[in-house]
Amino acid sequence: MAKFPTEAEHSITVHVPLARVYKYLWNVVGSSECIPGLKSCKKTGTKDTYHFHFEERSTGPLSMTVRYTAKYEGNGKDLIAFASIGGKDDNTDVDGSLTLHSSGPQATKVTLRQMTAPDTPVPRLLQGLVRSFVESETSDAVKQYLQNMKKNLEAAD
Repeated sequence: MAKFPTEAEHSITVHVPLARVYKYLWNVVGSSECIPGLKSCKKTGTKDTYHFHFEERSTGPLSMTVRYTAKYEGNGKDLIAFASIGGKDDNTDVDGSLTLHSSGPQATKVTLRQMTAPDTPVPRLLQGLVRSFVESETSDAVKQYLQNMKKNLEAAD
């Protein structure tokens, strides 16, 4: 299977104090509702490890359902990192981080950097189409996640 690693990084400012943003994001299952196209996020039996299962996506002759298991690590204040650990039935590698910076007492800049590399069973002839699809999907998903997270946090005020 071909893998198409693609990376996206986007930032957004949320009008919520940094400590509250960190607490919200560290609740991985709760904040996962902000991930576009996510079917489920479940805590595994391993500490700070979660299994993600997405809805099927398709373009042209290709359809895929992304699944991965990721271990999360946080410093308790302004950084949460995650990386796939290769769980059963996983078909995607991920690696990334959420970095928080105070933008005054009531605002936080959140930066999400994410690399995604799904297994894609496609013939060489279609790999260019698939690569552009994966790049576009990754970038759009990062932007949408940040917008959803901002909406949820600011609505809770």
